[in-house]
Amino acid sequence: MRERDAAMALPALKFEPEDPVEERLARVETKVENIQSDITGMKTDIRRLDNKIDALDQKLTGKIEEVDKRLGGKMDSGFDALKAAIADLRIGRANDRVWWLMIAAALLGVMAHGFKWI
Repeated sequence: MRERDAAMALPALKFEPEDPVEERLARVETKVENIQSDITGMKTDIRRLDNKIDALDQKLTGKIEEVDKRLGGKMDSGFDALKAAIADLRIGRANDRVWWLMIAAALLGVMAHGFKWI
């Protein structure tokens, strides 16, 4: 019971009228105008950044193509040098085979003479 009596002893809340609708609408309109001007500024900045990005893209594409051409030329010359080295190696291997055949023939000749086959 005491709780109920205590609740009744509270003073009534003072009713304060809200701002009129026109004042609130005027504030909202002001805020909307500020937002619109900010968005217009953002659009301008985005367009400017878009142009900068396009210019940077073209610049980087040009540099990448230049590097590709240089590396392609170096790789082609490197492949040509590798092909020449392999061709030289094949010729050298053929010469090695001739020498080994001559050594084997000489060894067989010495063995044949030693065993008195000839």
